[in-house]
Amino acid sequence: MTTLRVVRGAAPDHAKLQRLQALQAEISAGLPLGEAEERCRTIRRTPFRYRPVVVIAAQALLAVGVAVVFSVDPLNMALAFVAAALAALTQYLLARASVPFFFSQIAGGFVLTLVAALTPLLARTGWDQAASIRPSVIVASGIVLMLAGLTVVGAAQDAIDGFALTALGRLLELVTQTVGVVLGILLGLELARVLGFAMAPPSQALPLGPLGLQFLGAAIIAVAVAVYNGAGLRIVVISAALSFVAWAGFVAASALGFDTAAASGAGAFLGSVLGIVIAFRLHVPSVTITIAAILPMVPGAAVFRGLLTIVESGDDPTLLPAGAVTLAAAATVGVSLAVGASLGIYLGQPLTATLRGVTRSRARLRR
Repeated sequence: MTTLRVVRGAAPDHAKLQRLQALQAEISAGLPLGEAEERCRTIRRTPFRYRPVVVIAAQALLAVGVAVVFSVDPLNMALAFVAAALAALTQYLLARASVPFFFSQIAGGFVLTLVAALTPLLARTGWDQAASIRPSVIVASGIVLMLAGLTVVGAAQDAIDGFALTALGRLLELVTQTVGVVLGILLGLELARVLGFAMAPPSQALPLGPLGLQFLGAAIIAVAVAVYNGAGLRIVVISAALSFVAWAGFVAASALGFDTAAASGAGAFLGSVLGIVIAFRLHVPSVTITIAAILPMVPGAAVFRGLLTIVESGDDPTLLPAGAVTLAAAATVGVSLAVGASLGIYLGQPLTATLRGVTRSRARLRR
């Protein structure tokens, strides 16, 4: 072996993906080869739609969406925005310095957790509203940001389709990114404990807010995801609408008595199937809107609750198993989301094929 080149995945750019999908349709319709090559080069050279400050603000807005789902007050929403923005800015600066993403995840989790742990200092100023600060919600909101992406869904889809090599690669990437977040949070929690700002582990899961705020928070998350992935206005609007559908599936399954993992899988399945059909009808990439539909159900609060319980277990033999069980439950929700989304994509493909056949038949009849 004389030459080795590692091909690294580019940052998501859904606007560019949409243009490439349109180019593919034009090539299938008979676009000449030379013109297609020139168009492809032009698309690849197109810069990202948004400036870094807009991307960072969108990432911070995602944390606000999670806070809205849990129905916290405006102060907690503002603190969640600031903590997530600092974590996103840290990761952006490290990426500019070509630091591996694993260490970027550690740094982001560390900054997020430390900022959240220090927020109770506001209560010492005598500010009455500061007594309502909930650091656990702030960290949980940021965790959803750093676990954002479709790696787990892509890995499950590759495994289902029989592409074992790429599935293993995606799973390894997922494990590496998640471990980085976990290490960063653990470091932040430990430093906060040493400084005297230890957070008490919550005895139960964070309760969701009123139903209307849940849907509003899901829509905010979907819009934020679409923006920081470079999507245009059409994809942003569709993503917000599809998030309502996926969250409605989650709420309906929960009302029928399904546990969180099963309800999350049902919501992911519903959003994925409908997303495939909508993407075909409106000529947008399905992956761009599927991500937005699924992300509100990522179990960021459960991940943080499990980690915090393990860190604060100390000599209490009952807390350590409780934290491990909570983390296992969060992992189950993640797997359920992946399976539901993959199943929706798998079953949605025949629907789009049928719709494509009907469209072509109508076109022939018009001719």
